[in-house]
Amino acid sequence: MTTEAHVINLAERTDRWEEMQKVWKDQPITLVRRDAIKINKTDIPDAYHAVFLKHREMLTTAKKLGEKHILIMEDDASPCKDFARHWTSIKEYLDAREDWELFNGGMLMIRDCVEKVVRIDHKDGKDPTMVLGVWRGAMAHFLYMRVDPCLEKMQEWEADGKPMFDGWYSHKMKTMASIPYLAFQRDGFSDAAGQSRTWEERFKYEEDTMKYALR
Repeated sequence: MTTEAHVINLAERTDRWEEMQKVWKDQPITLVRRDAIKINKTDIPDAYHAVFLKHREMLTTAKKLGEKHILIMEDDASPCKDFARHWTSIKEYLDAREDWELFNGGMLMIRDCVEKVVRIDHKDGKDPTMVLGVWRGAMAHFLYMRVDPCLEKMQEWEADGKPMFDGWYSHKMKTMASIPYLAFQRDGFSDAAGQSRTWEERFKYEEDTMKYALR
């Protein structure tokens, strides 16, 4: 059974959309492209504003459609090793409970921020899936959200001073993360940053660090 993933993508970045379709082709994910909101230097001055507003727009639509959960991805997300095995277990675990609001499948900077660890073992005896309750972290390229509670808290973004949303989410919402990571961000030119970004080694380093800490 596949999960529908809403992928935020600028119209002119057809290269990223094409790459997404390649790297996720054999995974239990159905990609649905969603037009990104463009920066306009007035009321949407940067990518953090644009992406947050797109998130809220998509959750508003999901609520109207009666959806309980939504998976949102950025267009530079790539699946990590054994994605299908880990994601299937995590989704099954999350869908059966309501003690969480947001799950982040590639969360950086969670060292020393873990308050809960759930170990999911697999019949094949390979690496277990670790689901972590965290109170701080960043990144937003793979988010699985409970629509109602997340949308309710997102209404407070303006009153909270329109902060950078990824760190604000983990502060505001009951947040879960995972080790191993489900997805990383590919290296390449970022329209949001206006320059090429290299993230892949950072994800590998932080994942290895967390695996060691959780032994």
